[in-house]
Amino acid sequence: MTANYRIAILLAIASATANGQAPRAAAPKASLRVTDPIISQFEDGAALGNQRVVPGETVFFRFSALDFKVGENAKVLLTGHAQAFDSRGVAINPKDEAGVASSLREEDKDWKPRFNFQFQIPSLAPPGPYKIRFDATDDQSKATASGQTTFQVDGRDVPASPTLVIRNLAFYRTADDETPARTVSYRAGDMVWVKFDVTGYKHGEQQAMDMVYDVNVTAPDGKQLFNQESAAVERNQAFYPQPWVPGVFSLTLQANMRVGEYTITITAHDGIGKQDASAKAVFRVD
Repeated sequence: MTANYRIAILLAIASATANGQAPRAAAPKASLRVTDPIISQFEDGAALGNQRVVPGETVFFRFSALDFKVGENAKVLLTGHAQAFDSRGVAINPKDEAGVASSLREEDKDWKPRFNFQFQIPSLAPPGPYKIRFDATDDQSKATASGQTTFQVDGRDVPASPTLVIRNLAFYRTADDETPARTVSYRAGDMVWVKFDVTGYKHGEQQAMDMVYDVNVTAPDGKQLFNQESAAVERNQAFYPQPWVPGVFSLTLQANMRVGEYTITITAHDGIGKQDASAKAVFRVD
């Protein structure tokens, strides 16, 4: 640096200081931002707030972008993504994509691009806080930005298990009852409803599952009264790995059934994990 050039810089700084101004650094260039994430029960609806949703319900999600590049001919080119995860951190849907391609006009100076998505909560899914992770990319500047928001899902839960297990085996008075019978005592001719859950089975490729259960009923003297292998079969594939299988069946008690205690045995078979599990429950005929 020459002496004359150094003197010129010093004079410029001295002049700014004499005017009561500190020398200013160049303002940083604004970077892409994502903003205004809103989850609602209807498209373009009000935010959920503290409201909860239930399994099987569809939620709508939207967010906006700011500080994007306006290119030649006032072009705006953006790509957004969003994906939802259940309370156990498992994705409930593939990562979804939406694009914005527009040309701005003078009256659009305050316009904010918006991305819209929707997700259906699986019909069998645990309750708790669900997350939506979202991002946007400016396809002209290549800048990216991301964010995360949450919402609450209500519903019944079946605790996860590392191995095959039968949970919540109980008797009910009707098929629609949600609370087990307080007294498992019946009379000949009654209908006995049984409900339970199977979890801890393994998933294969593309979240495939292969779960079968058998039902066996024995009399007070240990004699087998009823036996049905493969009473129910659950074989399917889906993006979301089904966390449990709800089981339900009914028995009609014959008029000539003896008084005493009867035992129901449920045996589940995991075809992919090669594991079995059993559970027993007793009801009484008076």
